[in-house]
Amino acid sequence: MNPRSPSLAGHEPSLHTVEMVCDRLAELGVAVGPETARDLVRAVLTAEAPRVDARLREALDTALETIRVAAQAAMGVLATTSPAPERPRPAEAPAAPSPPARRSSKPHASPAPAAAPPPQKPEPNRPRHDVEDGERRPVFRRPRGR
Repeated sequence: MNPRSPSLAGHEPSLHTVEMVCDRLAELGVAVGPETARDLVRAVLTAEAPRVDARLREALDTALETIRVAAQAAMGVLATTSPAPERPRPAEAPAAPSPPARRSSKPHASPAPAAAPPPQKPEPNRPRHDVEDGERRPVFRRPRGR
């Protein structure tokens, strides 16, 4: 068994990688079996692992340093800005109290359901406005004849 670095102890080359190594070596005139190709890939990974680990650690350190600098800058900006003033909320009209339900003197009598008022339809000759006091929004139409 080959000695491996601790970071690659559980790593096994994929079938695709083993087949690729077999094919490339066959192109060079060296016929090797899958076990030999797998051992070769393991040996290459073991030899290259320290260099790959160093580059990976450097990239991670750079990313973490960038995040730290950005967080410090954001904290500085937040510390120098004043909070936005709160907007006064419009006073809500209190809901009209509903009349108390009457109790019937008869047992087992259920109160009659209240009928809902029929929906009002807009007048046919008058254009409908959803907002009475607001401005009307412009209507953009596409040119004809395209």
